[in-house]
Amino acid sequence: MSSNFKYSLSKVYKNYQKFVPELKSTTVLRTIIQICVHYIETKSCSQEVLDRAVRKLRSAGHEVPEHFCELFAGVLQLMQLYLRYPKGIVKDDELKESLRELRYQDDCIEDIVRVLHHHRDPLSVNYREMRNLRSPPRRLVWRINVSFLDRTHSQHPTIILHIQKTDGELLSFEMNCATFHRLRFNVASLLHELQTLERRQSMKKS
Repeated sequence: MSSNFKYSLSKVYKNYQKFVPELKSTTVLRTIIQICVHYIETKSCSQEVLDRAVRKLRSAGHEVPEHFCELFAGVLQLMQLYLRYPKGIVKDDELKESLRELRYQDDCIEDIVRVLHHHRDPLSVNYREMRNLRSPPRRLVWRINVSFLDRTHSQHPTIILHIQKTDGELLSFEMNCATFHRLRFNVASLLHELQTLERRQSMKKS
């Protein structure tokens, strides 16, 4: 093997491999690939996009896998992992063998390899941009900005938030205390939801 792609893919796909046998139609796979490409190109994908794809498949008479969303997540993880490697590192034969071990059907394997091989360059550019947007900041600091004015001018303190992105770019935001507290609350709520989802996943495994 020319890389550790096969090993990395097996780790990434650990939670999705059991759903692969449900993917029996290349039409369903191509729909999933289209959604993945849309996600990488537009840097966003809502539940509405997935629901619309499912409705379109059903209206055309195709059987939609029970775990369609999980299959989408798995294919997206596969494409993102492939795009992390420099061009030419992961050979087509290595990619095909890795997909066979994940129990993908041969016609599905050919579709995946063809998309990744022929559309790699534009997808790689969009993926790098998406990673810069979604990667955690390299550094995040905040300070309180207090202006001392005379009694005729009242001004409340504001919060200055400085963020350094992974590419070195510096961003600064100024917000009032109420907005800062809403930001803290929203972050805490998201972390709580993630912990709840992780507990549910652990319960399913047990």
